[in-house]
Amino acid sequence: MPEILFPYSNVELTEEVNRIPNNFGMLNALNLAPDEPMASRYVRLDFRDGQLVVLAASEAGAPGQMSEQDEVGGTILLIPHFPHLETIKTEDLVGGVEVINGMMSARNLNTETARRLNTIRGHHAITLEYIRMGMLRGLIKDGRGVTLYDLYSVFNLSKKTIDFVLGTAGTNVYEKCEEVIDHIQSNLKGETSTQVEVIVSPSFFNKLVSHPNVEKFWIQTQQASRLQDIERQNLGGNWGRVFEFGQILFREYKGTFPVRNSSGVITSEAIVEAGKGHAYPAGTQNLFRTYQGPVHHVDMVNIAPDASDPIYVSSKVLDHGAGVEMKSQSNRIAVCKQPNLLVEVITSN
Repeated sequence: MPEILFPYSNVELTEEVNRIPNNFGMLNALNLAPDEPMASRYVRLDFRDGQLVVLAASEAGAPGQMSEQDEVGGTILLIPHFPHLETIKTEDLVGGVEVINGMMSARNLNTETARRLNTIRGHHAITLEYIRMGMLRGLIKDGRGVTLYDLYSVFNLSKKTIDFVLGTAGTNVYEKCEEVIDHIQSNLKGETSTQVEVIVSPSFFNKLVSHPNVEKFWIQTQQASRLQDIERQNLGGNWGRVFEFGQILFREYKGTFPVRNSSGVITSEAIVEAGKGHAYPAGTQNLFRTYQGPVHHVDMVNIAPDASDPIYVSSKVLDHGAGVEMKSQSNRIAVCKQPNLLVEVITSN
């Protein structure tokens, strides 16, 4: 019997899976941490204790002012490897039927491969959103709850947390917003920002918009109707509410991540923990990045991947025609280069 031939090469599979658009996740839709391909699995991040200085006026032709040498530090991060296996077995095809364009037909290897590629794309998309949310928390974990990097420990910083105390009617919420803005603006140094945004849980959002001082502020303005008809945005499949108050844009992020607990059982983890939120400066120059490492394959060692091909798929025909195994991988880590610009907001009551 002739050897079975899988009708797709690794290059074709990789091209196909990356043609499927990544429509999952608010952070992906916001393009908060753009991809940056790397030729190495290791990323060195330098941080400088520098700042912009107002220059003094001098006579025309006078020598320019010399900048003081910045205090430079750095750290090296290993880009994590996220592999996934999909196996199409003969029994998956035998006797199976599917409806394509309204026509019923027998399931075959081509259509099943296309379906599995869509599944592969989804797994890697939700993984990317998970590590990007970890970036905003300052704590990056994998799907089994293993900590990959605590950014505050890496940079030897303390996390800034501000309690909005939204369960207390007398809380000055506007002052709390100003405290968030002041912390971020005070630590920007060489960075710039156009807006402070906070991604919050539904419970935090509900308490915010119903707080007496927030309602009072909006009722006294000409935009009271906006409080009654809060805008919703569909970003990455999430119909979250958005609300601007105190010069901060609050974004509600609904939903959960399917992750595995220590026993390997899949459980649901809230995208944003109840009663919490994560503030960050938006519109920065290069504060957030998703570093994309080389493919773990002998033919691609130390070669920077194409930014448009973040997922690589290779295939193997199983012995005796039992099926086809497809191994996919992505090699990415999302990083905030200055975690002291991140603020955790909570409401303790």
